[in-house]
Amino acid sequence: MTAKRGRKHPGRRRAWLLGAVTVAAAVALVPTTRAAAGGPALGLRTGAASASNAATAPGPFVTLLFSRTEISAADNCIQDDDSIARLDTTVAPYLQSLGMAGTGTLVTKRTDQSARHCTHYNDDLTASWDDATNLAQNYGWSFVSHTATYPGLAAIQNFTPAQAYAQTCGSLATIKAHGLPGAAGMIAYPGSYTKNPAVVNLHTQYGDTCFDWGRQYNHAAHGQNDMALASTTPPHWVYPVAVVGGPCNVPTDPCYTVHVQNGRYTMPSTIINQIHQLKPGMWYIFQAYILVTGTNPDYTNDRMRWDCTDPNPAEHWTNVTVRYCYSDYQQIIQAIAADPNITVTDPQSVGEAYGRPY
Repeated sequence: MTAKRGRKHPGRRRAWLLGAVTVAAAVALVPTTRAAAGGPALGLRTGAASASNAATAPGPFVTLLFSRTEISAADNCIQDDDSIARLDTTVAPYLQSLGMAGTGTLVTKRTDQSARHCTHYNDDLTASWDDATNLAQNYGWSFVSHTATYPGLAAIQNFTPAQAYAQTCGSLATIKAHGLPGAAGMIAYPGSYTKNPAVVNLHTQYGDTCFDWGRQYNHAAHGQNDMALASTTPPHWVYPVAVVGGPCNVPTDPCYTVHVQNGRYTMPSTIINQIHQLKPGMWYIFQAYILVTGTNPDYTNDRMRWDCTDPNPAEHWTNVTVRYCYSDYQQIIQAIAADPNITVTDPQSVGEAYGRPY
């Protein structure tokens, strides 16, 4: 077995050591223990895949990705935890109880040491460096880049070489400087324009030189990444699937016509069916935003609305894509936990399993 190239985080060990450079030569994956500082050791769940599968392709892997690591909701930038499954006090402990850990994305220049950054029309609060350190040390989380400033397409199209480097490899260096694990695993480019030539060029010329993978949206992929293809095809794009809010799924109910710009509320059964299709050699990137419970509070300024009270997920709705019912998220997580073949891990560990160099 060959050790990782200088990536150890003090007091922690990474999830995987790969004993070969290429997938074709992979004969075994050996899980090690993730130590949680100040608490019991956290082991990532490992699959009971057959020996023949292990000899040909690692996995299947699942990454639990949390876009921008949004800790809680806000009303005009004032934190409001009412009917919110907070990332640090609810979601992370729940995942840890099942032997799982999340991966958060960070917009590095919009991440402060202790204060939480207000975003999404003053309705969401993203993690501080202190929050990220807590999640890493106590719950085994990893963190990847969401670029340095979350630039718009016009800015990307006009980047100088220095600016392009700062947004990509520079953001990686910032995450590493804060002692957080997993930074080289992925860069998540922002917005709905990840297939634009300017973004593709940014990743090809810069991101792919310092990250294992680049996140790009491709709804046809349903989050299911064929790693024999992704690991050998520059610039090494991978595709997530996101659970999103929207109108409910019962045509006869008033909630069916709740106005949301894109799509309809994701049924947990849709994601579970995709998970059941996973095989060795596949990586499923499962992305979420803020998870909610019950009904929305009476906000003064926050425009987010939802109803998660009905026991039937088809009746659940939100009026924005970035709110999703926590009970439905838990149902999906339970399906992952019930599959002994799945390994829940972070992008950097998948990169190591497939011979990526970073």
